[in-house]
Amino acid sequence: MRPLQNMTTWLELIRSGRPGQVVSLGISTLIVVLGIGGIPTPVLGQNPPGGGAKPDLLRSTPFDRVTLIDGTVLIVDPVSPRPLPPYDAEKERKQKQAFRPPAEGNIGLPGSKSKVVMPGEAEKAAEVASQVSLHLVEGEIRDFKVKRGTIKKVEYFEDLLLAEGDRWLATRDYAKAFECFLRVQTREPGWVGLDDRVNRLLFEEGSAALLDGDGERGLRLLRELFGRKPDYPELADKLAKAYGTRADRAFELGLYALGRKILHDLEPLAPNHPVVGEVRERFVSRARQLTEQAMRQQGPARLDALVEALRVWPKFEEASRAYPAAFTSMPTLDVGVIDIPRPVGPWIHSPADDRVSRLLYVPILARDDNESAEGNRPGQLAAGIESSNLGRKIVIQLRPGINWSDGSRSVSANDIARAFTDRTEPASPQYNARWAESIERVEVPDPTQVELRLNRALLKPNSWLLDPVGPAHGGWDGRVATGDQGRRLVSDGPFELATATADEVQLHASDRSESPGGTKLRRIRETRYADAQSALGALVRGEISLLEHVPANRLPALTASPELKVGRYSTPSMHRIALDGRNPMLRNRALRRGLSYAINRRMLLEETLLKHPPDAVNLVSDGPFVKGTIADAPDVLPLGYDPLLAAMLVAAAKKELEAGPIKLTLEYPSIPEAQAVVPKLVEALKLVGVTLVPVERRESELEAELRAGRKFDLAYRASRSDEPVLELGAYLCPGYDAPSAVGTLASVASPRILQLLLELERSSEWPTARGIAIQIDRESRDELPVLPLWQLEDHYAWRTRLKGPTEATGKLYEGIESWEIEPWFAVDPW
Repeated sequence: MRPLQNMTTWLELIRSGRPGQVVSLGISTLIVVLGIGGIPTPVLGQNPPGGGAKPDLLRSTPFDRVTLIDGTVLIVDPVSPRPLPPYDAEKERKQKQAFRPPAEGNIGLPGSKSKVVMPGEAEKAAEVASQVSLHLVEGEIRDFKVKRGTIKKVEYFEDLLLAEGDRWLATRDYAKAFECFLRVQTREPGWVGLDDRVNRLLFEEGSAALLDGDGERGLRLLRELFGRKPDYPELADKLAKAYGTRADRAFELGLYALGRKILHDLEPLAPNHPVVGEVRERFVSRARQLTEQAMRQQGPARLDALVEALRVWPKFEEASRAYPAAFTSMPTLDVGVIDIPRPVGPWIHSPADDRVSRLLYVPILARDDNESAEGNRPGQLAAGIESSNLGRKIVIQLRPGINWSDGSRSVSANDIARAFTDRTEPASPQYNARWAESIERVEVPDPTQVELRLNRALLKPNSWLLDPVGPAHGGWDGRVATGDQGRRLVSDGPFELATATADEVQLHASDRSESPGGTKLRRIRETRYADAQSALGALVRGEISLLEHVPANRLPALTASPELKVGRYSTPSMHRIALDGRNPMLRNRALRRGLSYAINRRMLLEETLLKHPPDAVNLVSDGPFVKGTIADAPDVLPLGYDPLLAAMLVAAAKKELEAGPIKLTLEYPSIPEAQAVVPKLVEALKLVGVTLVPVERRESELEAELRAGRKFDLAYRASRSDEPVLELGAYLCPGYDAPSAVGTLASVASPRILQLLLELERSSEWPTARGIAIQIDRESRDELPVLPLWQLEDHYAWRTRLKGPTEATGKLYEGIESWEIEPWFAVDPW
């Protein structure tokens, strides 16, 4: 096409008065003339907004590219309708043939009718329909109409987007390709070719994600493709391979429930694929192998093998038939705990020791009350306690018939005397500095009686008789050398130690229980879980039947389950950060106050731990005592939060100490609350100029080392106390009862608080002791021997198959002699 020549011809025809022949030049010339706005220059087409550069289709205004039969390319606003209906040029030519003037002319002879046929209304409408309205995106004159016959092709904006998406897909830029296809979906959901491209995108991106190790995203994309087009080529093989690999990986890691869930998800996606059968057979074969192994064993080993077989494949019939009888012969309670004793022995160095030792050892007194002192409570060694000489002489009468687990003899007065003297030996694991200072001598008049003479009257002497007592014929660790079993732990409680590893303790019931039929539970297996999520998952799946500790923010989910019950401990736990005064920086009062003001206790409690506002039990601490107890000073105000003041106090402390940057180590136990809060504490103190180095430790190891007097900087601690006044020294100073050689009293950061603690230890009357305790509570707010955080109501949970736990208790295993458990194993919900 030559636009300039055509334009000149068109103008000449108008001047000559022959407008009828203008049409025969073609509509394309008119388009070009209108498009150039009267400028006498040749035009080959127009670009979209942005000039000659390639447009960014994702951000540009929608446009269509129209190519005319003479090669002219026009950029126009999107045409309508979209897409244009099919055009048949031959059909239109035949329709117009009927209205063409006859060969002899369009004027008839005189007296004869004209042979010219004029188009009717239908034909006129068809003529109008064959025209397309176009609007150029640029130019002075933009609106015009053209006949369909003059249009060679129309490149719709949607097709341009699809082509652009194909280019991005070829370069593996799936995000850009998705944006292109999404824009088409937004404009024209049913556009031809869109579904095929989306399917291809899902397949290629999902396959690439699987190769890149992002299996979760890859499978999600392929599952979406399956929902759109189940018979997509190679999709079934891809899904089967991916799911099969994940199921095999879960199998190797022992995550059998997860592996079965993966297999269950795969079955409807590729029901007849060979991989489905292979994975299923692997699970069934393992369950069969364990069942055959169980049939060759007896006792606990048989039960454990059957339980493992049912964990692998709950539907394996041979294992499910044999399981009830095996469980009935060895009723087992599986317990999830924060930590286990390291090592197990006749001592209490940590909360785990306190929990387990009461199952292994019978204390002198079950409780510190008159009923126990009179010998009327079960589960204790004393048949009676007599006190004389103003409390400085205590006579303990023993019960007969309580035997040691090695069968050597019964518990005698020598065992109690040995326990008392071990507590005075600095090298002994049972050493207690306050006890060593108070005791004068221990006498054994006969095998059933012990006389204890004290240097001074103690505030509550019976509270010292609640700890475990080991065998006198064993070592300090409570173990006795045997010929075939090495050093064996000897105990006299309702359970015996069977095995102990880093993450599991097994206790077997002893036939020496005082109840006529012994304990109904024959085995307790405690398993340590590193975090709350793992422990809660095990409880929900049924792998454990009792959970020692439930974080406060997980209570709503557990209480909503009909298969679970939740109980609470009668005493809230007190959370604080212990300070070691042997570090000169921590003896600086300004620094301690700066550390305290930097902690937003209420926000951490509400937003991180509780997930709801504080209440009457779960609240911010103002001192060492539970709110509302007899030693709690009612007029003490809560500790404040002021980061600006904290920064000023830290700066003042640096100046007083003539020190540079302050860097301290914060050790914390592997308990849910500390794991959640410590990172936020590190961040808060960094803002005021103190660098904390967090170190996570197992609770039993950390507490044992702190109570032995090891030096530290800061330590997160949480504990419950039945006698807070008597245990106040150990609350404020972890190594309070450690040997004096390690300088434990120097670890009390405040000299004033240390003075009050020593006065409290010398008091023998309760009113005096209570007054001193209240004074300590009041002065601790300013002296800050520790950094109080909050008090929390602790909870535990159990499955309904376990009968016996109550809604409130002081100790986890309280009343365990009467507990019962039903045989049960978890089945898949599908």
